[in-house]
Amino acid sequence: MKSRLVVVDTSVVRAAGETNHPVSSACRNCLKAILIICHRVARTDPIYEEWKRHMSKFSLKWRATMVAKRKLPNVTPVPLSLRWEAYSDTAKAAIEKDRGLIEAALVTDCIIITLDDRLQDALKERPDGQELLRRIQWINPRNNGVAVIQKL
Repeated sequence: MKSRLVVVDTSVVRAAGETNHPVSSACRNCLKAILIICHRVARTDPIYEEWKRHMSKFSLKWRATMVAKRKLPNVTPVPLSLRWEAYSDTAKAAIEKDRGLIEAALVTDCIIITLDDRLQDALKERPDGQELLRRIQWINPRNNGVAVIQKL
């Protein structure tokens, strides 16, 4: 199995708790799978700062283990180039909020793990966004989590 360098959204590290709630369990199992399978998680300063503000107790332990195993490499994102003026205000807001995920994904293995579908919905509005949607593999732990992580 090949080790992949993936991008993990804050929505996942926030939701990954110790409870039996289906979303919490799915996110926790997804993060555990990343750790066990030898995948790595791309770290940019903005993503890491957002993580620090929103991590669950489980995610804090997971991050510490990832750091100890050197599985959180720093990456330098590439600026996102889209025709901003062509997007609706709602789409612009969604893209701006999570543009760091796309920018990081484009310099890694183009895999984003997120619970939030708003970014994908926003990108659907325009051909340049649709091209990004095709280039990036989107994994939602709630829908297809561990099974997809294991197949990467």
